[in-house]
Amino acid sequence: MSDHGRIIPLSADAHIEAYTGYEMFEWSARDYEKDEINTLKNKPGVERVRVLSSRSIRLGNLKARRYVLQFVEKNKAIVIDRVTAIHKGVEYQLILRTPAERYRKDKREYEKVLASWKLIPRIE
Repeated sequence: MSDHGRIIPLSADAHIEAYTGYEMFEWSARDYEKDEINTLKNKPGVERVRVLSSRSIRLGNLKARRYVLQFVEKNKAIVIDRVTAIHKGVEYQLILRTPAERYRKDKREYEKVLASWKLIPRIE
């Protein structure tokens, strides 16, 4: 992890990541979703990639995309719940990565982080 974000550990194998960085491509949030799915499908050791849900949401006052993926890695079912927003050339992401059996429990903490998120003015 670089200094563009923070990781909130939930257990030895689950965490929430808050990330921000300058947009590297002129992509939409939907483009980031498609790229993540393709990356996972082509990653060695990852199989059975499924999109559990995908929809537009609001992250604070920003338009965002939320999608939930499930896949198997090292014989373990993993869920990634990701929210991506793009605003004025900056990419914002909040990501929950957790074993599938913990998802319901960890999702409650993730929802708290999502609800608390707000855009603050950039210091130039």
